Amino acid sequence: MYDSISIDTTQNVSLHFAKATLGDRIIAYIIDLLIKIVYYVIIVLGCIHLFGIDALNDNWLIFFLVVFYVPVFLYDLLFEALMDGQTPGKKIMKIKVVNLEGNSLSLGAIFLRWLFRIIDFMPLGYWLIGIISIAVTKKSQRIGDVLAQTTVIKVKNLVELRDTVFQMLQADYKAEFPSVTRLSSRDIEIIKQVLNKPEYRNNHEVVEKLFLKIKNMLDIETEYDAITFLDKVVNDYTYYG
Repeated sequence: MYDSISIDTTQNVSLHFAKATLGDRIIAYIIDLLIKIVYYVIIVLGCIHLFGIDALNDNWLIFFLVVFYVPVFLYDLLFEALMDGQTPGKKIMKIKVVNLEGNSLSLGAIFLRWLFRIIDFMPLGYWLIGIISIAVTKKSQRIGDVLAQTTVIKVKNLVELRDTVFQMLQADYKAEFPSVTRLSSRDIEIIKQVLNKPEYRNNHEVVEKLFLKIKNMLDIETEYDAITFLDKVVNDYTYYG
């Protein structure tokens, strides 16, 4: 059984996921490194093929190679932004970066993680500083994760989470709130946990806070009480999903 990690959302609801293991993260890093190397080797060999090996001494060609190195330099930043916390290596290893407050991963957090990778790439960096940080922090965070308030989890949990957000509806069910499609599966899971767990459902402050937040997110005015509204949101999400 993988060690779990608890993510406390802004609605005071705890979500539990399996941590990405140190081995997962290292293998994902190696896969990404190999992709970068293959890409750049192809670029260099292409230049040699087109212009000859002597051309590598020309300043303009060196500039050309530097420009083509930019995607390698920005690799992690670009992929984690475009692939919702994953790089090709992380995707292959079925892990991803998530926000520790249960919110969507922000560009600022992705940038901080990328910026502080320089510590990982110092001599012995990833293999010493990064490993020690991941090993000693409660939520398996390297330096960049600590500063960005992120960690890396198993994607398997997110798949299971998505499978749990849908529920059976009656054949004649009528949805009322099309805007529920703006919500993520994680939003719905938070709502379901509040509705299904007595310690949350019976906590007026938690329920009211979530009720107001979902109403504002969806720009909805309703006469429903908080519990009825939240239940309706889950059903409508299932209907439109």
